[in-house]
Amino acid sequence: MTSNPGNKLKYYLELGKLKIMIPVSLTGFTGYFLFNPVFSIRLVLVTTGILLIAIAASVLNQIQEVDLDSRMSRTQNRPIPARKLVLKEAYVFLLLSFIAGMTILYKAGNFKAMTIAFLTLAWYNGIYTNLKRVTAFAVVPGAITGALPPLIGWVAAGGGLWDKDIIFLEFLLFTGQIPHFWLLILKYGSEYKEAGVPSLTGIFTNSQVNRLTFTWVVFSVVAALFLCYFEIIRNWPFTVMLIIASVALIWLFSGLLKKQDKDDNNKKYSVYLDSYFLLILILLITDRVIS
Repeated sequence: MTSNPGNKLKYYLELGKLKIMIPVSLTGFTGYFLFNPVFSIRLVLVTTGILLIAIAASVLNQIQEVDLDSRMSRTQNRPIPARKLVLKEAYVFLLLSFIAGMTILYKAGNFKAMTIAFLTLAWYNGIYTNLKRVTAFAVVPGAITGALPPLIGWVAAGGGLWDKDIIFLEFLLFTGQIPHFWLLILKYGSEYKEAGVPSLTGIFTNSQVNRLTFTWVVFSVVAALFLCYFEIIRNWPFTVMLIIASVALIWLFSGLLKKQDKDDNNKKYSVYLDSYFLLILILLITDRVIS
């Protein structure tokens, strides 16, 4: 294990899955901005608090799953199983991220935002992480965690739990995470099986998973179009852009229906899906700026 400070920082960033958690915090940013479309230090702080809680969830997840990570080639090089960081260092990073995130959300947001953040982490690490060892469909309840960061931002800005705008954004993010995970399973399903984790590819053929993934993408598109129908996206040029992008996404994903079982190169489909959701967040933010 190296003691080089530069390498240590890199390992901590890997442990926190920063590349994944930044988009998560962006959804929190969007939730805040939808309610209070003003760029401010409070907005930055709330977004940072959400990022820190997401990092804490990632660190705790890797502590919980170190046994599984060590048995899968995809995850064997993560900081803990590869012994780049020891468990003590991971626990310290977890506590610092958690305490800092909760404190920021309470001070810059409110008690309600901090509570939802805690419940999000509890659901992800207490329910979803353990459920993955039990059922191949754990991602469905697990997707709830990805729908909650925008709610944290929304209530931190002063919004209510059941306001229409945030409910439909949550629903969209919930539906969108499921096909993304199933694309991952199509590529790494055999590794999950070897590690003793239930996998969708152990229940269905790859062709069936492809069709199921395509169906969920269609659900996600419908959820996205609700943003236009219920005037959460208010300006017609953005509505047109979203409709065009939605049609394009369905057309691109129709390629999944033609794939053979042995064709597991789904990286381009993940890029399509990520790009679609990033576009939606940009449209929502821009729509509020000019409204």
